Amino acid sequence: MQSTRTRSVVVIAAAVLLAAVAIGLVSLAGSLGGSDKPSSPPKQAAAPAAAGPSLVNVQLSDFKIKPSEASIPAGKVTFVAKNTGDAEHEMVVVRTDKAAGSLAKGGGEASEAGSVGEIGEFKAGATERKAFNLKPGRYVLLCNVPGHYKAGMYTAFTVR
Repeated sequence: MQSTRTRSVVVIAAAVLLAAVAIGLVSLAGSLGGSDKPSSPPKQAAAPAAAGPSLVNVQLSDFKIKPSEASIPAGKVTFVAKNTGDAEHEMVVVRTDKAAGSLAKGGGEASEAGSVGEIGEFKAGATERKAFNLKPGRYVLLCNVPGHYKAGMYTAFTVR
């Protein structure tokens, strides 16, 4: 009778030991990348994110304006203007259907009718930044420091 009881204890102990080993193996497989969860379908490429704010670097020299982009999406646009010239410059953003070179009002300056804002005059070697909310349309970026527009310091810019 004692041998039956001993055998029962040994069988129970073996079953508990096997269960512990099985649990350990399942845990180990999960940490190595295995999973007991049903497999999910492969992930599809995410849809492109909505266009965020645009950043346009603009180089102002004596006497040109050169944006890094000639056309950008509508919305929030941050212009980072760097004055690489020897004189002070500014950058005025004018919404207009007129050609960039046809805004002269006399005295070497341009009409600022349609202006949506500007980065005011700043020194040579300096960099200024300013954000604007731009609607689709045609724009002109220009420097309206006396004589600079007349010297050709303007460029066309499109917001789509």
